Amino acid sequence: MANLAKKQISGQRALILSLSVLLLFMIAPIIYAVLASFKTNMEIFSSPFALPQTWSFDNIISAWHVGNFQQYFFNSAFVTIGGMALVALVACPAGYAFAQLSFRGNNLVFYLILLGMALPVQAIIIPIFYHLRGMGLVDTLTGLTLVSAGLALPFSIFLMRNTFRDVPKELRESAMIDGAGEWKTYWKIMLPLAKPGVVALLIFTFMNIWNDFLLPLVLLMSQQKYTISLGLYSFQGEMATNYALIFGERSLVWFLVLSSI
Repeated sequence: MANLAKKQISGQRALILSLSVLLLFMIAPIIYAVLASFKTNMEIFSSPFALPQTWSFDNIISAWHVGNFQQYFFNSAFVTIGGMALVALVACPAGYAFAQLSFRGNNLVFYLILLGMALPVQAIIIPIFYHLRGMGLVDTLTGLTLVSAGLALPFSIFLMRNTFRDVPKELRESAMIDGAGEWKTYWKIMLPLAKPGVVALLIFTFMNIWNDFLLPLVLLMSQQKYTISLGLYSFQGEMATNYALIFGERSLVWFLVLSSI
């Protein structure tokens, strides 16, 4: 028994050590970039792994003024929050309907929606562009929001359908017998029980839209409407040799994201 306990403790220590090393490898580039944002270009090349000689915010302040990141951050927030709202408004009731309701063509419609997961964005980006141009939504944040939400819907509906399938149908049937309508049953009973799935849906949608680069690159032309990802790419191209300023804008973007949570 004692040997078994020692083996378990040793296994736990090995697991903790392995995870600690993995965590260190993950955060080391972030720590390096943050420290480098306080250095000059000469310091970055002469002593790349040393602490800054003077802790100056000049690079971060310059990146804020030169890079127009306050506008990029607002654009990304607008597209991401709008996309999350649209996805939640459509995917949650759709997932509930596919999982809990019986209607003709239920499975057929669901599997047709799932086909959207098999289509890579690169294959349909040109038709999307022409459709948006016909509606006057190219180079608009509204158009980008609609497309981002639409592309996230197939997986989101799939996720919410599986979430609502785990909720016993007897709960819905009992509520209907007690006189609750379909909408009240969904809103008051079923949706609160599906909160873990809704949280996962929102996290997935946030990460997917916030980090997207291809759609903003194709659909946005005006620099004033760039998102964070596109703004970072543009800024890095303009400041290709000014590494201190590039690290400064990286730290600035991380600060903006963390401060908004």
